[in-house]
Amino acid sequence: MLLAAVPSFGAPFYGRESLRKLREFGVAVRVVCTGDLEQHQDAFKEHVQSRLSSRGLEIVPGGSVTLKLIVNSIRSDDGFFVAHMSMELHQTAFLASNNRMVDAPTWDAWKMGEYREEDLMQEVDDLARQFLNDYIASN
Repeated sequence: MLLAAVPSFGAPFYGRESLRKLREFGVAVRVVCTGDLEQHQDAFKEHVQSRLSSRGLEIVPGGSVTLKLIVNSIRSDDGFFVAHMSMELHQTAFLASNNRMVDAPTWDAWKMGEYREEDLMQEVDDLARQFLNDYIASN
């Protein structure tokens, strides 16, 4: 059985490949916390921005490339936070099917668990580290 090569036609990339040449554009950072962690939103954003800047990524507010940290949480009866944290890189992409520009996720990582309040920043840092490891590997 012969398999024909599938033409890529500029196929979209997802994951590590989508981070190539990102340095040219810089990254905007957006953080959204819901539930019982809303008060940590600014601290999480400052930490992620600092981490990215320390590795040479330019922070560009309102840019076409946005790294989003989304934290959904509730506080359990024992004082822990049950949280789902996701970090997603969104880039503006052109859809040939309808000639529109869209905000498309091109990279993501997530974690979910029960965390002590003092451990939350380490969990955010772990997601930022995953992003930076892929960024460095692709550039």
